[in-house]
Amino acid sequence: MSQGARRRTDPVWPVTPPTLARTAPWLERAVTWLLGAFIGVQCFGLPLLGVGPWALWPTLADVLFWVALLCAALYRCPVQPYLRTVWGALLSVGALSVGSFLLLLVMRDGHLGVAGPFGVFQVFKLLQLLGVFWMAGRLSLGRDVLRSWEGAARVGFLVIVVTIIWTYFSPAIPQFFGDVLPRGRGASGPWESYYLHNERGLGTLGYNHAYVAAMVLLQGAFLMMLRPARNHTWILLGIVVACFLSGARAGLVGAVLFVLLEGLRTPLRSTLTVLAVGVAGLFAMPYLHADLNTLIARQATILDAGDTGNLAGRGDIWQTYLSGLSSDPFRLLLGSGMGSAVANNGSNAHMLVLQVLYETGVVGLTVMGLLFWLLFRQLGQLKTGRSGIAMNLLVGLWATSFAAETLYPNSAFGSFLPMLALVLVVALTPAHSETLQEPVTPVSGPRIVEWED
Repeated sequence: MSQGARRRTDPVWPVTPPTLARTAPWLERAVTWLLGAFIGVQCFGLPLLGVGPWALWPTLADVLFWVALLCAALYRCPVQPYLRTVWGALLSVGALSVGSFLLLLVMRDGHLGVAGPFGVFQVFKLLQLLGVFWMAGRLSLGRDVLRSWEGAARVGFLVIVVTIIWTYFSPAIPQFFGDVLPRGRGASGPWESYYLHNERGLGTLGYNHAYVAAMVLLQGAFLMMLRPARNHTWILLGIVVACFLSGARAGLVGAVLFVLLEGLRTPLRSTLTVLAVGVAGLFAMPYLHADLNTLIARQATILDAGDTGNLAGRGDIWQTYLSGLSSDPFRLLLGSGMGSAVANNGSNAHMLVLQVLYETGVVGLTVMGLLFWLLFRQLGQLKTGRSGIAMNLLVGLWATSFAAETLYPNSAFGSFLPMLALVLVVALTPAHSETLQEPVTPVSGPRIVEWED
């Protein structure tokens, strides 16, 4: 028996005081409940308080994360054995990211005052990703836990879809929350666009259309993973409709690709979905044409992606990044440091590969490639319904990354990465995981979760 297995099966009482040992299971249940709430509140990404820089304004998901992390830190329990390889890889990525942030001091590009705060945010968001993976990775994700999380995910996904539809056809929600969000340019940053410009299709998620579409795809796929043997037609419909109304062209491409890949696993379900969308669209067009005319024209430019006029200025941004990389071999190898992209170029790269190359170099891009190779390999080996959906999800998200930094810490993407970490934990959990845990103690000695000294 391995050392990790012994830690989980040795009697509690000789090691930990009885009172604290009895408290540990309650703390584990609290973490389980708080992560379930964390799943449900992803539908509301607006900040609660305007404290500190706008990028760090706390949301409801942030509050739940910190409370859950506090509870998780108070008891001992190792990460599940089937997650330890990925956990080790994520820890390495976190350490390298901290090193990349320190690289800012070496490069001395002259924009440290701007790059520093963005770099701090990016490292902070990666630490949140590690925290969620660590908390969820220590839980026993049996049927009861996943069933309760399914309820939270269902409510959250429905709220996301409904509010996106609502905010496309009515400005009532942004106007209402505009009275609550702190006002004044320089204080609210991009949040002002949420309620001043009445941009359509944002729901209650955030001010960035790419983030809205990415979260729709993530939450919808996660709900499907929690109910792999059930009909997903309505979820697939919700994903496509919400991503279309969000106005994010890359997000719609990722959503359609995900639906098509799911169709390869369930051809009949996919066919019914396409037919239902087509029939509904034909009936709705006479009534909605005036409202959807501009959106249809925008989304139709996907079919002519080679036209630089349809790239919304991305061609010039990409050229700026490529010029910066080609002029400095050291920068190409190691990058300019976390947070340097916006500071040195005026905006993010709007392409994941370029963003990673510029801030972390070939080294960082290689590490990222190895991480996702590991994820795809482990998901492919599981051969479960959940792992299959997760692989299609990652393919869809990578498709969106050609025009956005979807899988990179981005101030506009809220708690997307921490939520993705939770989704991956569930995806990497073997089917009927309660029968596949490391050996546990009989009734006289329950599974070890100990109070943290």
